[in-house]
Amino acid sequence: MFIRVLMLSAALALTAEPTRGEDAKPPTDGELKAAHTRVTEYLKGVEGADAARVTPLTGDGLAATFPDHILFAVMFPQYPVARIAPAPFASSNVVALPKKDGKAVLIPNAKELEIFFKVSSRAVKTEAEATEALKAFLRASSELSQDGFYKFTVKTDEKPKVEGTAITGSGQAVVAPEGGNKGEIKASLTFKDGKLASADMKVNVTPGIRPRCQATKLLDPDPIVREMAEQSIRVMGSAAKPYLDEQRKKASPELQRAIDRMWARIQSEGR
Repeated sequence: MFIRVLMLSAALALTAEPTRGEDAKPPTDGELKAAHTRVTEYLKGVEGADAARVTPLTGDGLAATFPDHILFAVMFPQYPVARIAPAPFASSNVVALPKKDGKAVLIPNAKELEIFFKVSSRAVKTEAEATEALKAFLRASSELSQDGFYKFTVKTDEKPKVEGTAITGSGQAVVAPEGGNKGEIKASLTFKDGKLASADMKVNVTPGIRPRCQATKLLDPDPIVREMAEQSIRVMGSAAKPYLDEQRKKASPELQRAIDRMWARIQSEGR
C-alpha cells in the first residue's frame, strides 16, 4: 500500500502543490468539453471501454477539493442488458483528469478513492475545507454505487470536530426514495496535518425498479401488460431516458411513437 501511494503521488502531485481551495473555481464549459474529449480518447485506448457512459462531476465540493483535476463518472450501463466492464474498470467508476498535462486516473472502488484523496486533494486545515472535502468524498463515493437510476443528495452532519491538528467530519449521500430506491452512503473522514488520515465508509443502498423489457410492452395487446409497462417506466421517471432512447433506435415506427408519448407523459408529470 505504501508503494502504491508513493507511485500515485509521483504521477498525480509531481513537484507541484495543489492549488489552494479558496483560489479554485469550477471548470468552465470549455474546460469541461475539452476534458470530456480527453476522457473519451482515454477510454478508446482500452478495448470495450468506449461503451461507457461519461458524465462530468461538478458541485459538492469537488472544485474546491480537487482544484487541479476534473472528475468524471464513467459507468457501464447494467440495464436492460449488462455491458461488461473491461479490466481494470468496474461497472461504475470515477476518472480524475489533471487540468494540465497528465494521465487520467481510474478510481474503480472505495480504496482507490481513498488513495486518490490522500495524494491529490488540497490541504485541509480548516473546518470549512474539511466540509468541502467530505462533500467531495461523498459525491465521488455515490458515483461508485450509481447504476444510472439513483438520485443522491449529499448532506453533512454538524460542523467538523477539531482536536489539535486533526479534523473529523461525517455525512451521508442519501438516496431519494423514488421508484423503490432507498438507502444511503455514510462516511467519516479524519484529516491530520492537512492530509486525509482515515476514511470510514458504509454503503447501504437498495435498488428499486429497473428497465428490463418495459418499452417493448407498450403496444402489447393485453391492456394489463401495457398498463404495468407504462407504470414501471413512469416510476423510473427521467432516469429511464437513456433506456428509452436506446429502445427507440431499434423500434418500429408505431413503437417509437408510443415511446415518445411515454416520455412526453413523464415530462408533463415532472417525474
